[in-house]
Amino acid sequence: MKNKLSRNIFITIMLFVVFIITIIDLSKIASDEQTQLIGLSPQTSRQMMGYIIKTKKGKTIIIDGGTTNDAENLMKYINKYNKKVDYWFITHAHDDHAGAFIEIANNTDVKINNIYISLNEYEWYEKNEPDRAEFTQKLIEIINSQKINRNVHAPKLNEKIKIDNIEAKILGIRNPELIENPGNEQSMVIKFDTGKETLLILGDTGEKSSQKLLETQKENLKSDIVQMSHHGQQGATKELYEVVEPRICLWPTPQWLWDNNIGSGKDSGPWKTLETRKWIRELNVEENYIAKDGDFIINLK
Repeated sequence: MKNKLSRNIFITIMLFVVFIITIIDLSKIASDEQTQLIGLSPQTSRQMMGYIIKTKKGKTIIIDGGTTNDAENLMKYINKYNKKVDYWFITHAHDDHAGAFIEIANNTDVKINNIYISLNEYEWYEKNEPDRAEFTQKLIEIINSQKINRNVHAPKLNEKIKIDNIEAKILGIRNPELIENPGNEQSMVIKFDTGKETLLILGDTGEKSSQKLLETQKENLKSDIVQMSHHGQQGATKELYEVVEPRICLWPTPQWLWDNNIGSGKDSGPWKTLETRKWIRELNVEENYIAKDGDFIINLK
């Protein structure tokens, strides 16, 4: 009788242990299925922009990625997330946004399944942005290379791309008619929607393309999270941010630019970051994620 009782107690304890282990495993599965937004920080003193979205089913979406010198940090996340990239969105042909892409596409065996980029012909950049023509040529060469050209897509305006639990809608593509601040005004604008939360990526959208967005996409701009255009200064207009009405702002901004510091102290530089920061305070945004503070993760709803 005593042995039977001891055996029953032992079985009860073991069942309880199995139950606890099962709960822990289920908890792990649930956390693995969390949609996450990862913000990358600059690995040098330069400004840069790079974000990663990990979907519920583990697909990896990269937005820009930063300079060549930021590629190593980006690779840490790519290696963590199945060592492949399912979707790579490149907002425009500037090295502080697409340098890491060129480095990884050229010099690693990372598989990139889909690349979305909206480019003009090389001659347009050669004429309107000659100081960046060499980099633009490198970018065009790699996307046209046999290695990846079959995976490159030129997005259409208002195109919707379904990626697991996320829908990406293209709100803006290249603007070849805009030749003032030419490269930045070509920025692709993307709105990511989880069904419960929205993220608006502006790249380096400027004044003229802001006006164009307000004229053509006003009803689609409101978003929970917005990436601050052109690293938070001299980019999108105040009117655009007022329509977006964000709850969270992402600033791809290094310390010197955040403080408008050319080397002589706060507000000693020519940049408009402090003015943009004032706009965002006036919109009562309380959550700001700034690249100067390091990599970060936001769990999306």
